[in-house]
Amino acid sequence: MDLHNLALVQAIAEAGSITAGAKRLHLSQPAASKRLTDLERSLGTTLFDRLPKRGIRPTAAGEILLAFSSRVAALESQAERALRSLIGGEAGRLMIGASSTIGTYLLPPAIAAFRTERPGVEVDLRIGNSDAIVAQLRDTHIDVAFTEDNRADVGEDIVSERLAGDDLLICCRVGHPLLQRQSLRTAELVRYPFILREPGSGARSVFTRALADSGVAVTPDLVLGSNEAIKRALTACNHLAALPRMAVSDELANGLLAEVAVHDLRMHRDLHILRQAWRQDSPPIAAFLAILRRPAGRSPVR
Repeated sequence: MDLHNLALVQAIAEAGSITAGAKRLHLSQPAASKRLTDLERSLGTTLFDRLPKRGIRPTAAGEILLAFSSRVAALESQAERALRSLIGGEAGRLMIGASSTIGTYLLPPAIAAFRTERPGVEVDLRIGNSDAIVAQLRDTHIDVAFTEDNRADVGEDIVSERLAGDDLLICCRVGHPLLQRQSLRTAELVRYPFILREPGSGARSVFTRALADSGVAVTPDLVLGSNEAIKRALTACNHLAALPRMAVSDELANGLLAEVAVHDLRMHRDLHILRQAWRQDSPPIAAFLAILRRPAGRSPVR
């Protein structure tokens, strides 16, 4: 299939009409319309419904082709960025994906240092839960990923390297009744309401596995999509939450939240760098990882 035809299909879908799509590609409307008709004829199916009044709408076949077209465009863009980076590494774009804890608390100082050293390289940081970030790396939408916990499920196409470690702590508001207890066991936690991160979160996975090792489980009373939302909620209710040490270090130090000591529960997780196995690090990636590995480029983790 001609890549120019894929670009035409993408342009028409994004612009909302054949005329507008043709203009994006500096084609005449008749030329674009003929190319689209020829493509549909060669495929034996219609890619767009021509709406009665104006505009177009992708058919089911068009949606399928557009999905592949987006991936081809991403690969083309990645090839261009890799070549620019190879020729000196001082320009281009670095696409980073990170789970929320790492992206919020660990990476920003390293990104700031990287931009100081390489101001010509644009940095795009995308934050999501661990599963979503791995999917973006596999689909080549990002250059390098950072996720929590051991990612043994990523497959042979992705290489995992340990960067650092962090602990999860059971946290609550200051004044919570549990803080009066001198000794608390994991099994007793299930008596209290919990706030958990969403499914797919690395922190949630570590927490649920740690409870399972002790033969218990909790059903969340609330599910919130970020550590910051959970911290704010904790200050207003008697719930508990398992939060990363790096996410609550300031709140614990300032007396805004408190740690619940559970003597038989330890929740440690590794923080990992993930890269595609087939891909050699570009100069920007190598430079960013070198900065991140410096002690000054990290938040205090274990």
